[in-house]
Amino acid sequence: MHKAARQKALLTLLSEQGQSSVTQLAQILQVSVDTVRRDLNDLQQQGLAQKNHGGAIALDLPAMTRRARSALLNTTKQQLGEAVAAQIPPGSTLMLDAGSTVLAVAAALTVPARVVTASLDIAWALNDRPGIELILLGGQWDNQQRLFAGAATLAMLQRYRADIAILGACAVHPTLGLSASHEADAEIKRAMLAFSAQRWLVADHLKLNRCQPHRVADLAEIQRLFIDRRWDELPALSSTDISVIAEGEQHE
Repeated sequence: MHKAARQKALLTLLSEQGQSSVTQLAQILQVSVDTVRRDLNDLQQQGLAQKNHGGAIALDLPAMTRRARSALLNTTKQQLGEAVAAQIPPGSTLMLDAGSTVLAVAAALTVPARVVTASLDIAWALNDRPGIELILLGGQWDNQQRLFAGAATLAMLQRYRADIAILGACAVHPTLGLSASHEADAEIKRAMLAFSAQRWLVADHLKLNRCQPHRVADLAEIQRLFIDRRWDELPALSSTDISVIAEGEQHE
């Protein structure tokens, strides 16, 4: 297996398993432990993987660019996006967060809607979609996070109100709630929640049981949570509907 293909396979394995040992990865890829170590060293230098306590290897999500994260779990994100989009009533006004999982929601959107977003990728995906009224929030462009942010963005956002805010997540913790790695991103997320009647969160399993420096919201503030795996650490939330998409289950 070529080096580039092998490293891509390593990232796929880590995204599916959460973390693994060098020995396990070598056995799965049928290569030597030394080969895996060299590949992991390359991935660490690129800011894609990190060693955890005890020697386990995991993705270094906070250090990854949004573009790099968008390459992970494409099928899972597509399933989540389709499931969320199917629940959106026609004619809704939506505030769509930036990120690849919410981009998958936009890609799966089939009903007429008004969409407010700071994400250029989402705006591009919807720019010629019939039945979509698009409002792109301007401001200072953040190429790493692929969004507009800052005071001008927040000032524009405050002019609008929405039926549903649909957020992605940098990190979701069972007790510490939703958090973001960048303050500007957290500010936009908080504003979208504040100006929307309903608050939905869509997150793949890589974001669960994690915490980032900038608080966005408590889990109790989220009315609908869409995830791709059962989350055993999740506390009972009487006000939140939880949909486990990959398993085809939905429960309160």
